[in-house]
Amino acid sequence: MAAYFDDDDLAHFGELEKHHPALWAHWMKYYGAAFEAGVLTKREKILVGFAVALTEKCPYCIHSYTAQAQSAGLTMEHLAEAAHATASLRAGITMAHALVAHNVDQKTGM
Repeated sequence: MAAYFDDDDLAHFGELEKHHPALWAHWMKYYGAAFEAGVLTKREKILVGFAVALTEKCPYCIHSYTAQAQSAGLTMEHLAEAAHATASLRAGITMAHALVAHNVDQKTGM
């Protein structure tokens, strides 16, 4: 069975425009502006995109942001550091959510 996510599909992403060109144009303008250099550099925004791609578990986005990172002169060392920062934050979020159990225990004396 073929993989559900196919690297070759990414090349067809723009074809989604035909289903609603006006909204696609608005989104592309917003997306493009959001990733232009500002207070954050383009490279920093690519790393943010990569981190979000990891947390959202989107293989297309991981592929795209890895390629963008390479084009921007970032290395696997940069991506690995971003991945570890992302993973540690997700672990921290899990522990923060454990506060719900802690709070229930404090109130009910499990």
